[in-house]
Amino acid sequence: MAGGPWSDLEDQAAATTTVIPVMMPYITSQFAPRTTHDRPRVIPRGAANFAFLGQFTEIPEDVVFTVEYSVRGAVHAVYGLLGLDEREIPGVYHALADPRTAFGALKAALS
Repeated sequence: MAGGPWSDLEDQAAATTTVIPVMMPYITSQFAPRTTHDRPRVIPRGAANFAFLGQFTEIPEDVVFTVEYSVRGAVHAVYGLLGLDEREIPGVYHALADPRTAFGALKAALS
């Protein structure tokens, strides 16, 4: 890393940085068969000052791979850790159980 205005910074970064390559999970891993104990709860039992966020946490009745899932996980974490039990977490919309969804799909298929 010779030359340039950043060469000292580059040398320092290279000398003091440890890089550990890891494999990212395949995108389909979110949809693999699982049980409720395969993923950690957003707030594990006994946790007082940390929570898990993201697509690989367990949120009952929800579907991974949506922005809503990630937001709902963060809401669970914040409300739970701050003791805001009186605040309602936005519910999960069950589209398959909504007759309007089935009617709309049927209408689209027939047109």
